[in-house]
Amino acid sequence: MILRKYFSASNIMFALLMVLAVITWVNPTAKIELIRGLMAVGAFKPDPDDYARNHKAPANLPDYSYRDTSGNTISISGLKNKVVFVNYWATWCPPCLAEMPSVNGLYMKFKNNPNVVFIMVDTDNDQLKSGTFLKNNHYSLPLYTSVGKFPDTLLDGTIPTTLIFGKDGKLKYKHTGAADYNSDKFNEFLEREAK
Repeated sequence: MILRKYFSASNIMFALLMVLAVITWVNPTAKIELIRGLMAVGAFKPDPDDYARNHKAPANLPDYSYRDTSGNTISISGLKNKVVFVNYWATWCPPCLAEMPSVNGLYMKFKNNPNVVFIMVDTDNDQLKSGTFLKNNHYSLPLYTSVGKFPDTLLDGTIPTTLIFGKDGKLKYKHTGAADYNSDKFNEFLEREAK
C-alpha cells in the first residue's frame, strides 16, 4: 500500500522528467539532441510574420561590418537590395549547435539566390575553431566575425540570435534562442523578401 503511494504514475513521470532535466543540464550533447528532437516534432518553429506584426523596425540601422575567413569585410549598408540573414553563434552553445542543421538546410536552399546573403557570426572570434567545427559537421555556411560591437538594441549578448534585414536595410525579423529555420513558412518568408 505504501509503495503504491510513492510509485504512482505522476511520481514516476516527475522522477523521469527530473532525470532528463539533470542529464540535459550536465551533458551538452543531450541538450542538443533534446532540442533537435523537439524541432522534429514541430517545436521551435519561428514565425517571421508574427514578428513583423508585433515589432517596429528601428529607424536607423547601424552601418555594421563583418569579416570573413579571407579577411574581406562586408557591411549591412553595402548589402542593400539583398536580404541578409545574420546568425550569432558559438561552438560551445548547445542551442546554437542544435539549430545549425536547420540553418545549413536553409542556406543550401538559398545559397545560389543572388538576393540572399548569409552571415554566420562566430561570437568568440575564433575562425579556426569555428571553421573546423563547420567543416567537421559538413556545414557549408559562410563564416564571419564581428568588426566592432553590435548595438545592444539588436543584440543583447544572448546566443543564438538571428537577425534578418530586408532589401531596404531594415530589420524584418529577430529571434533569440534555437529555432528550426528550415521550415516551409520560413522558406516562404525568405522567398517573399528576396523578390
